[in-house]
Amino acid sequence: MQDFRAFRRSAVRYWERRRIVYNIALVLPALIGFALTEAINSVGDPHELHYSFIFTLFAISAVGANICYSLAYALEFLFASDKPTSRWLRFGRTTALIAGILFAMLLSLLGGYNIAQLHWDWGLRNAG
Repeated sequence: MQDFRAFRRSAVRYWERRRIVYNIALVLPALIGFALTEAINSVGDPHELHYSFIFTLFAISAVGANICYSLAYALEFLFASDKPTSRWLRFGRTTALIAGILFAMLLSLLGGYNIAQLHWDWGLRNAG
């Protein structure tokens, strides 16, 4: 690496500009997982939604997802090179981003399911 500061700036700029795309891509699968599970749980037995509990769990999940996104920097500094012919700069970053978003969307779908299940169990225990 010839100019580490410029390389580091370039890496941070690349990944931080795409963080918003990553976060937006995770919203829909999480909501679908939650809505489907919530609908299945409440068939024949309607129950009250505890919004503060649900929003807290989604917020904790969002923080966890952004921590996982930060692991892209580990890939960047393991495989990257500041040479213009570097395969990482041409293909690696985009491949890592797309694969990471797809995997995170699957985890987001499962997270929405788990939040709905936790909400259902919490509501049963506190129904009094």
